[in-house]
Amino acid sequence: MKKLKIFIIILLCLMLIPFIINFYVVFKVKNKIVNIDEINKNYDYGLVLGCGVKSDGTPSLMLRDRLDKVIEIYNKGLINNIIISGHHSDNYSEVDVMEKYLLDHNISKNIIIRDNEGFSTSESMENYQKKYQDKSVIIITQEYHLYRSLYLAQKFNLNAVGISAKLVNYGGQIFRNLREILARNKDFLKYLFK
Repeated sequence: MKKLKIFIIILLCLMLIPFIINFYVVFKVKNKIVNIDEINKNYDYGLVLGCGVKSDGTPSLMLRDRLDKVIEIYNKGLINNIIISGHHSDNYSEVDVMEKYLLDHNISKNIIIRDNEGFSTSESMENYQKKYQDKSVIIITQEYHLYRSLYLAQKFNLNAVGISAKLVNYGGQIFRNLREILARNKDFLKYLFK
């Protein structure tokens, strides 16, 4: 009976670890999420993280909200350039869709920078670090995703803040939140000693 109790306690502790890691990641960067009105300086870049596109070649609702937010930030004069980071291949390109959307909304091609190898959040941050580490950046994505994005930005020593692009309630958000807890744990462990 005593061994069973010890086993149950150990099992419960192990089950809590992912939630503790999740809480740590969120707590570590929550003060880096800001509102547009709180920004009192000009940033070098706005980094838009890609997400799905529709079969008709238009941005998904979440991606459109991210793009609309970066357009708003740019039009307020808070960033100098826009980096669009996402998946790009012959058959599927988030970056092509993102660029077209920006161009269709009067953003000059001269200030759009493509990261065609942003296949994951961590790769987007690593790609940014390799080219622009000494430049300041505003990361644009939905709030649930900003925590991990900003945590990774800290790990890569980036001068970054985040602005949430959540403009509506998205269907399936409970699933995305659970998936994000796992992703935060994965990236926490992957970059634990960085």
